[in-house]
Amino acid sequence: MTELNDDAPILYVQKGPPTITEMSGPEVQAMLKLTNVVLIPVGATEDHGAHLPLGTDAMEAREICRLTKIALDKLDCPVVIGPVIPFGTSSFHMGFPGTVSISASTLITLLKEVCLSLYQGGFRNFVFVHGHDGNLPSMMVAAQELVDATPDATACVLNWMVALSKVYHTIQVSKKGESHGGEGETSRLLVTHPELVHPEKGTAFYLQPEELRKIQSPEHMKTGGGIYYGVRSYKALTPYGSIGDPTLAKAETGDKGYAVIVEWLSMVIKRDFFDERK
Repeated sequence: MTELNDDAPILYVQKGPPTITEMSGPEVQAMLKLTNVVLIPVGATEDHGAHLPLGTDAMEAREICRLTKIALDKLDCPVVIGPVIPFGTSSFHMGFPGTVSISASTLITLLKEVCLSLYQGGFRNFVFVHGHDGNLPSMMVAAQELVDATPDATACVLNWMVALSKVYHTIQVSKKGESHGGEGETSRLLVTHPELVHPEKGTAFYLQPEELRKIQSPEHMKTGGGIYYGVRSYKALTPYGSIGDPTLAKAETGDKGYAVIVEWLSMVIKRDFFDERK
């Protein structure tokens, strides 16, 4: 069998530290002696244009949790990375082939049952980290239901987009309305999975300001505002599945974006799950 696979291409290399999926049972047991805090990366499988893989959101969620764990380890705040959730509520991307969407109720149940399994194994503090902002409403409900279902679990949802959106204009080259699959997201995936990123296949496409405002703006709830609009169809908004100019993407930009995200996440997790419990 080894000979048959000699010519199989290596799609990408994944750096550690590992998620629970890549750990053995005894390794998890050893970590439980140090911590009961687990990060849950919540991704999606959806179209991001011709230049990015459909698993972009799951890969990004994993990387955010990976880098956050590294940062927290340096602060003597050990955490475990839970299994990556690869599917989310992506109904508005269903106009593009390959997208997999599950209902909000299914995602809530999935998150709750995954966490209840981890709870039975000894974890008590659950931190939901998204890679797809469309999952945020379901993540919040799942966090509440998890707390309701247990006598002592803590669950929170951390939306790093609020912190990142405040400095995007200082990180990106573009001064236009970058969004889904645009310069920023493409740059971040260039950092972790460059073999799967093909900016040259992307097409620059921008929405009108009134269109972009309803899906991503300072007024939108996902970036810290007070307005939320349900999205019917990305296919109706963009024929390419992406918004912005992915050809502007650079790994350096991605590194800067991750740095902002990780700094905020690690600050909150250290404060709320370690400092306050000493």
